[in-house]
Amino acid sequence: MRRAKNKRYVEYQIVIAPDSRTGSQKSCFTAFVPALGIADDGDSVEEAFQNIRELITFHLKSLRKEKQPLPGEPVSGGFITTARIAVPA
Repeated sequence: MRRAKNKRYVEYQIVIAPDSRTGSQKSCFTAFVPALGIADDGDSVEEAFQNIRELITFHLKSLRKEKQPLPGEPVSGGFITTARIAVPA
């Protein structure tokens, strides 16, 4: 975390993946912040990213207003990856 001119900066990992909207099955992208347990979506990666940034800001402001601590990003050295697994048809 960094501080600059009375502001504190925090960083959170954001996972963005292709998805489809429930009901319409329209393609979209879902953005998820594991450390905060929040998610949002958008029609494009850029829109999903912008929407989740706005939701993070809202979520953190709400926590501050309720005098709750801001969750930190776990420092575990972990990573996110995918695995393609063949399964019987």
